[in-house]
Amino acid sequence: MQVVDTRQEVRLAILMEMLEEVSRATEPEQAVQAYARRIGRLRPVDAVLSLSVRNLPEGQYKITRRFVPGGPDGSPQHRIVDPWKNWNRLPTLTGGFLGEIIQSPDPRMILDLNLDADPVIGEMVAGMGSCLALPLLDGGKALNWNFQFRRDPKGYTLEDLEQNLLTANIFGAMTRNLVSLAEINKLNDRLRQQFDEVARVQQSLLPRELPILPGVAFATSYLTSEQAGGDYYDFFPLPDGRLGIVIADVSGHGPGAATVMAMLHAMIHAFPGDARNSSPADVLRFANRQLVGSRMDGSFVTAFLGLFDPATHELIHANAGHPAPRIREDGSGRVAALRGDTTLPLGITERMEIPTNRTVLRPGQTLVLFTDGVTEVFNDQREMFGLSGLDAAIADSAPGPQRIVDAIHARLYRFNQRMSRDDDQTIVVMRIEDDATPGEESTA
Repeated sequence: MQVVDTRQEVRLAILMEMLEEVSRATEPEQAVQAYARRIGRLRPVDAVLSLSVRNLPEGQYKITRRFVPGGPDGSPQHRIVDPWKNWNRLPTLTGGFLGEIIQSPDPRMILDLNLDADPVIGEMVAGMGSCLALPLLDGGKALNWNFQFRRDPKGYTLEDLEQNLLTANIFGAMTRNLVSLAEINKLNDRLRQQFDEVARVQQSLLPRELPILPGVAFATSYLTSEQAGGDYYDFFPLPDGRLGIVIADVSGHGPGAATVMAMLHAMIHAFPGDARNSSPADVLRFANRQLVGSRMDGSFVTAFLGLFDPATHELIHANAGHPAPRIREDGSGRVAALRGDTTLPLGITERMEIPTNRTVLRPGQTLVLFTDGVTEVFNDQREMFGLSGLDAAIADSAPGPQRIVDAIHARLYRFNQRMSRDDDQTIVVMRIEDDATPGEESTA
């Protein structure tokens, strides 16, 4: 029959309690407090001093933590001063017993000790008779030290030195990780705030209202993969009654792409030519020269720009590497690509010819512009949604711009069962109505 050692059970219970609390710590001071409250019950000590030489001249140090006699019964009391938050308030010290020990990075066991007259720590450790000096290595250097004292002049053994050296360094590594985690969390918070600000600026550049044209209905959807994205769409009325329509996609996504998107918005709106006598190709050539001149290595922009005349239903358009818009016929539900020549994306080379195309849209036809974040969606089987999935969604939808937007979203969800996105997704839909009643649908 095995006899259960109740003392060992108690020690294991204390150890598990400490480890559980330490594992939940999100800041280094929380872990240190959990450790300090219980380690004395597992390995009794009469005083503990911790010090750091990090970023200090040779020979100087700061006492970062004290666990010294001070209770009513002479028991050790932990003096709480979070060194990570109060580093500059801690005094810088030199000399004394501590200064002598840290001249060498080796761990030491000192017996028959008397530090009552020590100029630095005499009052803190008066009456202590033995000490373990434990270097805590960081990047191979003893940047921190842990000094454990007992009143007994023969209070430690070499086995204690080995075990405590290992334990102290493991705990030191854990607290360093928590320090790094806290810094990472602070940086992430600042980045999130910056990303949110970029997203707010970006949203302010998008149209606040849909155009109102006789006999034409619109709907749009703009969904980013992150707070800010690299997709862009816009409408701009011209003095002669025509409507400019642009959709573009900056390579990549996130704040960098959003910045380029804002640049493209400014370039298009700052086009210096005469709007009445300029073509979409002229505008894209101007934007291309500006983007190339900005020397954005690795960044490029696909863009489609059209000028729509509501009187004649003529669409003059130019395409710089952007996916060809789709045209749906209401009667048959047939979907086909908008015909027209295309060229390289913007921002790659300054010498680039951009052809001009002309199409007359008929009543009952719907024009669907989109970015490749819609078609380049993959499911768990690594199958791509593709143009076939997009065309099927458009064909199966009931007539109406907003219904088509909703049908695309619904089919995308059935395809990959996800509400999140790996890339930005933008849809702009324009339908030529069967009558002359102006139409408008809400932005999705």
